[in-house]
Amino acid sequence: MKNKENNNIYFWQESIWAQLAGAWEQQRMPHGLLLAGPAGLGKNRFARVLAGFVMCREDRSARRPCGQCKGCALMAAGSHPDFRWVSVPEDRKTIGIEQARDIVNWMRLTSFLAGYKVVVIDDADLVTREAANSLLKTLEEPAGASLLMLVSKRPHGLLATIRSRCQLLRFTRPGHEAALQWLKTQDSSADWPRLLFLAGGAPLRALAMHRDGFADLDRQFSADLSAIIGGSKDPVAVSAVWEKQPSSVWLEWLQTVVLGMIRARAAGTAKIEECEPVHLIQGAVNINLARLYHYLDDLVAARQRSERGGLRADLMTAAMLIPWACGLNYRSIYQEE
Repeated sequence: MKNKENNNIYFWQESIWAQLAGAWEQQRMPHGLLLAGPAGLGKNRFARVLAGFVMCREDRSARRPCGQCKGCALMAAGSHPDFRWVSVPEDRKTIGIEQARDIVNWMRLTSFLAGYKVVVIDDADLVTREAANSLLKTLEEPAGASLLMLVSKRPHGLLATIRSRCQLLRFTRPGHEAALQWLKTQDSSADWPRLLFLAGGAPLRALAMHRDGFADLDRQFSADLSAIIGGSKDPVAVSAVWEKQPSSVWLEWLQTVVLGMIRARAAGTAKIEECEPVHLIQGAVNINLARLYHYLDDLVAARQRSERGGLRADLMTAAMLIPWACGLNYRSIYQEE
């Protein structure tokens, strides 16, 4: 039963699956696929199910891997000799030339089970330029029955020559109501409208937030920011608490909230999708819209610098919270010159 469950895709992926299943049946399966879209939409699950479908040894008229044959059993065990999953090594930040050359050489070998050879590269936008150029020849001159899947939430980070040689599969967020209905089947007690808002409409991100207990952290962040705006809390004191969280967590939360404020101001309403805390929206009513955009630019710059490392967490947290105490009337310190 576990194999069957792992062979399921999500309902919002059905149209993409139907497109590829049709191509397979007509023997027009591309050699290169680019699975692109925001985090939290299940691109990795889709890639694994598609790899399993290609590796399945039985009748695939049902347009799913059977889950019972030798190929499916090897995929489920993670030991299929004709399948590789490539990701950024734990001690590095990119996928380098050594990994790329290994992929190229491996794909040239004859299939062990006389079928397809499949490679999935996760976070493909983190492939270095040198490594990408090495992979390019594989896409231009594919070796026999082979499939290379590139998975990325930032496809613009890939070389244009790589993108142009792959069929683009664009994963999009499902409709708001459909996503809420699906999430309620996972847990009927959660505040799914709020979590889905914070997740940018991505159901799997909302689900992960719920399982990680993010709702409590969200309430704390909301109360703290509201108190800073209202003048009842010192932003430096609040930053001492926030800096204990990974910077990516509160920076992304702030970015989502500020985007909600901007949309609410632009729409001339005090609420956004009925799930943004009203006290925060009201607190932003008197903030100049240009200042909100200016602060949003700073948030993006701070996130980029934080990802590169080298910033003191305490100084960065205070620098991003203090402006709220003065209506975001401040001089930028994070934007690139």
